[in-house]
Amino acid sequence: MEDRRQASAHDGSDHRDTKREGAVATRERVEADFDHQSLEWLAERHSHNDELRAKCPVVWNSRYRGFWFVAGYDEVRAVAQDSATFTPRFEESSPDGLRYIGIMGVPRREGMPPVGIAEAEGVRHAALRRLLNPFMLPPAVAGLRPFMEAAATWFMDQRIEAGSMDVVLDFTNPVPAVLTMKMIGLPCESWGHYAEFFHATAAYGEDMLEYQTAVARVPEMVAELIEIAEQRRHDPKGDILSELVTVEIGGHRLSNDDVVAILWNLIGGGLDTTTSLTSLALHDLAGHPELRQRLIEDLDLLLPACEEYLRWTSVNETLTRTCTRDTELGGQLIKRGDFVMMSWLGANFDPAVFDRPHDVIIDRAPNPHLSFGVGTHRCIGLHLARSLFMVMMKEVLTRIPDYSVDGEATQFYQGNPELYGIVRMPVTFTPGAKVGGPRPF
Repeated sequence: MEDRRQASAHDGSDHRDTKREGAVATRERVEADFDHQSLEWLAERHSHNDELRAKCPVVWNSRYRGFWFVAGYDEVRAVAQDSATFTPRFEESSPDGLRYIGIMGVPRREGMPPVGIAEAEGVRHAALRRLLNPFMLPPAVAGLRPFMEAAATWFMDQRIEAGSMDVVLDFTNPVPAVLTMKMIGLPCESWGHYAEFFHATAAYGEDMLEYQTAVARVPEMVAELIEIAEQRRHDPKGDILSELVTVEIGGHRLSNDDVVAILWNLIGGGLDTTTSLTSLALHDLAGHPELRQRLIEDLDLLLPACEEYLRWTSVNETLTRTCTRDTELGGQLIKRGDFVMMSWLGANFDPAVFDRPHDVIIDRAPNPHLSFGVGTHRCIGLHLARSLFMVMMKEVLTRIPDYSVDGEATQFYQGNPELYGIVRMPVTFTPGAKVGGPRPF
């Protein structure tokens, strides 16, 4: 990765007029030929996004049956905010004649179930968010904070006397995982079972053995979740799963397929994105000791640092939508049925909005990043993600502040243009004492 070390800055706020009513393009169609699935392209994705944005913030790529790649901040924001024109719907054969690709990329990865909340629309989407809000809003997250802290302390205790750990596998992975299990209503002891599967589907390209092995287990995982859902129908508790199996939307209860699709969304999001955010932040701080020391000396800086690492890591790099009507975006004519890929990474590094975008500026203000999305489909777990990041970062910076990363043994995600993170990251540090206390789950 590039050297992105800085101490302070301000952001510009001059935005472009990106979307107008009607469907008349204001410039000739701009095309670019690139394979966003290739390891070579992904290895240089920052420079590619910069080049494409500079050429035109909205470009047509004829590969994979054709799609629009959107890398400008204002253009990405416009797409995300207008879910009527740019729908997240997934339906391969619709009565209206369109093929709706959903949110999971171009082409959509085969074998993956629908993403229950993120690909829902209208009344159904609103009803699901109402169901989940009591578990996700700030008061609920504040109530979960003691569990997060206890879990972070307990997992750190398991390795702190040894003076070494894999900070991903031993810490940033399990802490969000046990919290996700607890909130949904799955056995906390099964966190490793689910984490291994969902990380494998995110961390590797479709042609890689690890991904193919994981996808082969999808029917097994679906059957397992259906069995647990059926059990909960007869024995509801105060968790998300109980709400899902008892709620009625439009006078009907959710089917098992519906419940599985929603659980897939919640488990995948809960087990992957905050783990990646925190792991990448720790990796960056390992290479920039002056930034790490600032945070150690002033933990209040974790608040703006969280927002900056959300922007700079952009772990959810892209999402796709389907255009439902002819419209104009960034001077380009987007036709009904066209696929549109939003580059959150491109938006979050747009120099028209962020001064020195490739630098980590831990007290950057303002910081209008789009890492949680915008509009009706904004990430419902954003308060949870921020809180988990703060808890895990504080645990590391206060208990193993001198950690050193084994760069040669660190393995990053590869082959996935939608998500980015770290598979494993061994670290060493001065051994410390356990805090003690029972396992919190």
